Amino acid sequence: MTQYDVVLVPTDWSPPAERGVDHGLELAANNAADVHFVYVLDRTRYGDTPAISSYELALEEVEDQAIERLEELADRARDRGLTAAVHCRRGTPHEEIVGLAETIDADLVVMGKHGEGQSETPHIGSVADRVLRTTERPVFTV
Repeated sequence: MTQYDVVLVPTDWSPPAERGVDHGLELAANNAADVHFVYVLDRTRYGDTPAISSYELALEEVEDQAIERLEELADRARDRGLTAAVHCRRGTPHEEIVGLAETIDADLVVMGKHGEGQSETPHIGSVADRVLRTTERPVFTV
């Protein structure tokens, strides 16, 4: 049986992502693994902004709200006796997820098969597909 020591769980708060969170927590608990949660502010949705602007302040507010929500997920992990960390990044979602998986040396990435950009379909979403195609790490889609 494969042992996972570090599990990365990306989220965009969609129902499929929540299923990924549930499965990620379960797998982490079964392996006594550290769990990392990540939310990516999508550069293609929010764009790149100058350092000082009202738009930048709005993005910082979105980040602050995301960190609060990520901390709630981390608390769920800690309630199970797990070590948890949160990450909020800006960029292209699949690139940030794959990069973070490398940085934290994740043994497994657990994510919804599609996120907020798609309705309930049997197809895999673009972010999950790109993560699957661009990482050498195991990816479990839910």
